[in-house]
Amino acid sequence: MDNIDNSDIEMLEKIPGITVSDGLEFCGGSSAFMKFLRTFCMSIDDKAGEIQQAYDNDDLDYYTIKVHALKSTARIIGAKELSELALKLEDAGRNRDRDYIEKKTGYLLELYRSYKDKLGGLLEKKDDYRTDISERELRDAYAALSEVIPAMDYDAVESILEELGTYRLPVQDQEMIDRLSGLLKNVDWDEMEELIKRGL
Repeated sequence: MDNIDNSDIEMLEKIPGITVSDGLEFCGGSSAFMKFLRTFCMSIDDKAGEIQQAYDNDDLDYYTIKVHALKSTARIIGAKELSELALKLEDAGRNRDRDYIEKKTGYLLELYRSYKDKLGGLLEKKDDYRTDISERELRDAYAALSEVIPAMDYDAVESILEELGTYRLPVQDQEMIDRLSGLLKNVDWDEMEELIKRGL
């Protein structure tokens, strides 16, 4: 397996709620799996907060979008219980089943946030799984952002920023991506567009 030794596999297999074989299969290899795990772990607070906010605001459309996304990412790391529960809540959102959402959202968020502790130690140890981004990859990412930000394509911007999170970036570029991530959470498209223009 690429860039991962047997002790790492054994450690991953001891983490409850993760099926290593599924993660390796879905990600296409161990290095990509570790990058995905890191991104998954780093985004837990923000994405759990978005689900909580949508629930608190009774915004079923946004809620459904967010649990749908969680269903997919949880499946990729082999978090079967989390993925299956997110799927049920996605269906409940589409069907406007507020009773089921009220009963299960608390547990979903508790289970989701538990992965921060489960993965934290391993991913701190394995921070070097991030590779340096090439100038071309960084340039292409900025070019893509300059196209999707004016179009206010939330999912596309989020996807690009998450992908960039799997790389080690130069300090100035990391600050730029962190700022864009913060603006995206606030859906501040005007400031994001101005920032990406200044950065190019």
